[in-house]
Amino acid sequence: MAMTIRIKRDLRGVKAKVGKMVKQGQYALVNQVHADSNIYVPKLSSDLRNQSTIAIDGKSIIWSTVYARRQYYNYGAKFTTPGTGPKWDRKALAIHGNQWTAIVKAAMK
Repeated sequence: MAMTIRIKRDLRGVKAKVGKMVKQGQYALVNQVHADSNIYVPKLSSDLRNQSTIAIDGKSIIWSTVYARRQYYNYGAKFTTPGTGPKWDRKALAIHGNQWTAIVKAAMK
């Protein structure tokens, strides 16, 4: 005797819920990346660290001093603050990347 089982799924609202989860994850990630990356930004007078902001779209971080680009690519320079240097976002990723993953997962629940 064959039995037929029918399953009906109501997926209304899934797109909106997933969109909200993605926004929450993005918000948590960019804020944590900003905080963690700023630790490794060269610090002489703190201007470069203090003038960093999160972009309006919430998808990037902007260090907005006239010398930010030069500091970011400044290999071979001697930085006065220990642990700081060029490509500070990549250093933060190497150190904090696993934590960022956990933060995004928690924010998206």
